Amino acid sequence: MTEKTRRRRDPEERRAEILAAAFALFSERGFAATRIEDVAARAGIAKGTVYLHFPDKEALFTSLASGMASPLLARMAEMANNDRIPPKSVIAGLYAMADSEILGTDRRHMLRLLISEGQFFPVVAEFYHRNVLSVGLALLRRVLERAAERGELRNPKVAEVPQLVFAPVLMSIIWKSLFEPYEHLDTKTVFATFLETLFLPSEGEAS
Repeated sequence: MTEKTRRRRDPEERRAEILAAAFALFSERGFAATRIEDVAARAGIAKGTVYLHFPDKEALFTSLASGMASPLLARMAEMANNDRIPPKSVIAGLYAMADSEILGTDRRHMLRLLISEGQFFPVVAEFYHRNVLSVGLALLRRVLERAAERGELRNPKVAEVPQLVFAPVLMSIIWKSLFEPYEHLDTKTVFATFLETLFLPSEGEAS
């Protein structure tokens, strides 16, 4: 059995190859500038084969976004839903995950593309908001409300705007995309400093 025949009988492998090709091109050229035929050429297949798996370019992007975000959201939910983990430790864990699993990997390109091109592709932006951001924000709100109830937040109203917790992640993505060649941003320091602006010192910590 040839490699070509084996792959024709393995749609999941073919789908993964198409997604890998699409992600590489989105990262290099941007979403708007990438065509389905470009994805097919990068994957070494006919354009029609791409359409067998994905109806359009938006479906490629949303499949990529879902596949990349799902394991991170699952880990986030595991931390957020564990009442035994202090809220500050949960947020610290989320920042550590963002630093290593988003900023430290190619996943950062997905958010960069959403920031730069999402306004032109509302279907993509709406999908990401509904299936990724809204889920993550609901988990953050739960953690922050728990922290507010325990009197751990410097400003309890932060629980009403969990988007603030995500702000340093977005800022870091923008900085690294545009300005990192000119000035390095220490994201670990950014996250640690922002964490201290959210929470009151615990016993034994200096204010």
